[in-house]
Amino acid sequence: MGMPPFLPAGPGLSLRPWRARDARELIDAYRDPLLRRSTRTWPEDEAGARAWLAREEAGARDGSRYSFAVELAAQAPGGSGPAPSGVRDPAATGVLAGCVVLKVFGHEDRPARTDTAEVGYWTTASVRGRGLAGRAVVALADWAFAALPALTRLEILHQVDNEPSCRVAEKAGFPHVETLAAHPPMFPLPGHVHVRPRPAV
Repeated sequence: MGMPPFLPAGPGLSLRPWRARDARELIDAYRDPLLRRSTRTWPEDEAGARAWLAREEAGARDGSRYSFAVELAAQAPGGSGPAPSGVRDPAATGVLAGCVVLKVFGHEDRPARTDTAEVGYWTTASVRGRGLAGRAVVALADWAFAALPALTRLEILHQVDNEPSCRVAEKAGFPHVETLAAHPPMFPLPGHVHVRPRPAV
């Protein structure tokens, strides 16, 4: 299944596949200490960024993960604010605001289920706290249920100390349903599982 070139996520925000020219912004985003604390690997240089982007592209090809750049639209003419994402050119380049990813295969420490996928996300330090992550997650979830008929539920997993991620999940319609035991050293703290079931027809 191919990825769409453009997914609107409300005024001024959209999702799109990653591009090779995102490498520099990706490196800059991962310089944020808070982002590094909540992720396991990150690109340090151009070579690392190219490898990161190649991994995301390969995941889309084999159907294991669908990773989107979250893009904040450039200023509208006159500087009155971001242009509405639904009317701007999908090929235009705005500001990298984050990432959302749909991981179709099971988490390393949990059994794989063909009816379940995991949602991951992060935002850049410069836009954090503006509600963009929740909007991006909702757009990704809506697309996932429409594009993958076998899915019956989406999950968000995070460690219990990641309170911002917990708030994003709740606001995006993923209530907390389960607490997982810690699995050190990779997951030293218990984890929350948030679930959004497929909407009723």
